[in-house]
Amino acid sequence: MLLPLISLVIAEAALETVPNEIMRHPSVKKHAQKSGKKPTEILLDRSYHHAAMIQGRLKSEWKRGRPDIIHFALMEALSTPLFFTGMLKVYVSTINNKVIFIGENLRIPKSYFRFEGLMMNLFKDKVIKKEQCNDNSNTNVLLKIYDNVTFESLIKNIVKPDKLIGLSTLGVQHTVEEIVSKNIAKNNNSHCAFVIGGFPKGHFSDNISELFTYLCSIGKSGLEAHVVIARILYECEKALSLSY
Repeated sequence: MLLPLISLVIAEAALETVPNEIMRHPSVKKHAQKSGKKPTEILLDRSYHHAAMIQGRLKSEWKRGRPDIIHFALMEALSTPLFFTGMLKVYVSTINNKVIFIGENLRIPKSYFRFEGLMMNLFKDKVIKKEQCNDNSNTNVLLKIYDNVTFESLIKNIVKPDKLIGLSTLGVQHTVEEIVSKNIAKNNNSHCAFVIGGFPKGHFSDNISELFTYLCSIGKSGLEAHVVIARILYECEKALSLSY
């Protein structure tokens, strides 16, 4: 198998279970009861919990409660030839310092409701393995979540890229082709990591953006995370002459 040359990190991802601060809000309790779950076992979702998030004065609430963004982003990234060939590693770094590791050949459910159920199980059980597999081999792990892992720790101790490129409207304007051609090459073994925001509005926090080698923008107006991912990964495949 080809060695992974590229990493994708979805940072400050708006993916979490309902925090304790708002677990007793009527909208949360009603949604949990309908789902047959405890309030702290369901995903925080602004579609259902907007009032609770506002009234509970949830910290950085404008960046939270959008698990659908992560669903779209993962569907895009994990459906690419780059991922199928083992040349792409994908990580989700959540807004409250949890990190989700993506196993090889994972197929994310296309249905949001199945994705929601998968994520709720992951937050509860900490690991999702292939069906009918009870051993602890890493090759049989599809998803695994770790608590108390900061973005900085993820980058410096686990991803360890040679270059860390953030993508934001605040960055220096470049075309996607320019960004990829300068950092990805077929005969270059350097490890490049791209960082995409997994939140609905706002910008990267300072403690994240200060780690970037470069901060780039690929459009004059904001693009949704899955669109940016699609454009970046497609150009990477072209640069690596990946046939598909």
